[in-house]
Amino acid sequence: MNAGFGEAVITPSNHNCLLAGYALRPATGVHDDLYASAVYFDDGQTQAVLVSFDLLAMEKELIARLKARIGQACGLPPGAIFFSCTHTHEGPEVRERKFRDRWYGEERPDYLDPYLDFLGERTAQAVQAAQAAAQPVDLLVNRAYVDENMNRRFFLSDETYLGVPGNKHLTPVTTEHADKELGILAFCPQGTRLPCGLILNYAVHPLTAGQVAPLISADIPGVVRDLVRESLQCPACYITGAAGDNHPKAPEAGFAETRRVGQVLATEAVKRAYDAYKVPGPLTVRCLTRTLPLPLRTYEEFTQIHGVDEHAIQGNLCRVEKPGAVVDVEFALLAVGPVLFVGVPGELVAELGSVLKWFSPFKRTYILYQGTDSLDYIAHPNAYRWGGFETVCGQLSPGAVRPLINAMLDAAEELAAQAIAL
Repeated sequence: MNAGFGEAVITPSNHNCLLAGYALRPATGVHDDLYASAVYFDDGQTQAVLVSFDLLAMEKELIARLKARIGQACGLPPGAIFFSCTHTHEGPEVRERKFRDRWYGEERPDYLDPYLDFLGERTAQAVQAAQAAAQPVDLLVNRAYVDENMNRRFFLSDETYLGVPGNKHLTPVTTEHADKELGILAFCPQGTRLPCGLILNYAVHPLTAGQVAPLISADIPGVVRDLVRESLQCPACYITGAAGDNHPKAPEAGFAETRRVGQVLATEAVKRAYDAYKVPGPLTVRCLTRTLPLPLRTYEEFTQIHGVDEHAIQGNLCRVEKPGAVVDVEFALLAVGPVLFVGVPGELVAELGSVLKWFSPFKRTYILYQGTDSLDYIAHPNAYRWGGFETVCGQLSPGAVRPLINAMLDAAEELAAQAIAL
């Protein structure tokens, strides 16, 4: 298999943007650049590209637009193009729905049209660079378990719920589910163990510097990429896993914490690339994209969430454009050898990401966060019995979650069967 890495800066010109995290603050400067990081694969029969963006999220309309731009520039069909967002809270807001439905009352900003054109141009450049860099490679795989994330929900014995970010003194004692696997994929020129690029996957919201200075920043992923490049002289494509309810242990703590967490993750990535396992060849690339008709939630479903009040309902119902309507929800699967990437349409919580890992027919399965749409949080059914932010801030009906997960697992089985047939 041939593989190549490419990247392009996607920082808005003159820092002209509203920061997507929290309450749409205007950026006042740039702390560090944002990137689109691309990895191109070609097994001789199938080509595919994976692009990770330093953006909070993208909706399906923008995803389709960017895929069309890549197709024109690079000759790849939409079904061979896979996206993910690192989910930095310190990048530009690009979701049209947020302005169209006036979630926070803002008008559509003037920066949006020129930035989206710029984003399309730079994305195509990143993919072209990855294609140009493609060479025969071996795939080395490893994992490390890194204790730098936490579940931001804290449940009390009286059946009530607290959010840890708003009660930071609870950080040392929070014990709900967190996915601590750092997935490490090292692509090395054939016959060597010296990477020409890494793909890294970790389930944590990149907001160590969220809600501090209103500066553009890639947050944790930017530090990880810089240190991998310094140590191994190669690029890294950082992919956020199922981080819907997984926070850094010190959210909103500032850029010193950003550097610290990024250093821990990068150090583990470099260290465990050294003793990674070489996957026997030949390696194959397989792609599959599916849509599933699923219902959006209704006002009545909001009222059934434990602990929700009318203020919370009205603040989140505006996110659901057509309550109760059945819409086509897309997910996408990319298999590279024994590794499966699953592009999901929103903020999948860590429990559901782990379910996909546990039931997957692939040895390694990694979530592409906000990969096919931005339908906000996708929580597991039991979460609605307890309530909390992840259950209120979502567009899909609670009843849509199980069919969606089942469809993803069925598609994974289908891709695995194709591998056996080969």
